[in-house]
Amino acid sequence: MSKALNYLGIARMSGNLELGEDNAKALVKAGKARLLLLASDASEHARHRAEGYVYGFSTPLVDVPFTKAEIAQKVGKAGCSMLAVRDLGLARSFAAALAEEYGEDYRSVAETLTAKQEKVKARKARGRKTGDRRTCE
Repeated sequence: MSKALNYLGIARMSGNLELGEDNAKALVKAGKARLLLLASDASEHARHRAEGYVYGFSTPLVDVPFTKAEIAQKVGKAGCSMLAVRDLGLARSFAAALAEEYGEDYRSVAETLTAKQEKVKARKARGRKTGDRRTCE
């Protein structure tokens, strides 16, 4: 069993995975999706719609090497070709596992998500939250 698929199962159990096209679209449009995933056997129309969903957002779109059946076996919903990961740490871990198992095609996504996570950690260390006003010193 793939380590990356196991991360999808963890994300599903923790409530950090939106299944299906409508739910994934809503999460991306709300700006809360950290990663949008598309099954390897998804239709060209689904692929085109997914590209439209992430257009203008910083959410990476990843074509995963898993079929809808393999994803359904792990997350418990049949016929699901599009998924959105809500948690940045899980998204980064998933992308890193993909890069480790399936090669360089996924390395850039893993690096992008790692950089985002480091920015968030640095912001938390400074004590600022997103949207806080800066003060002049």
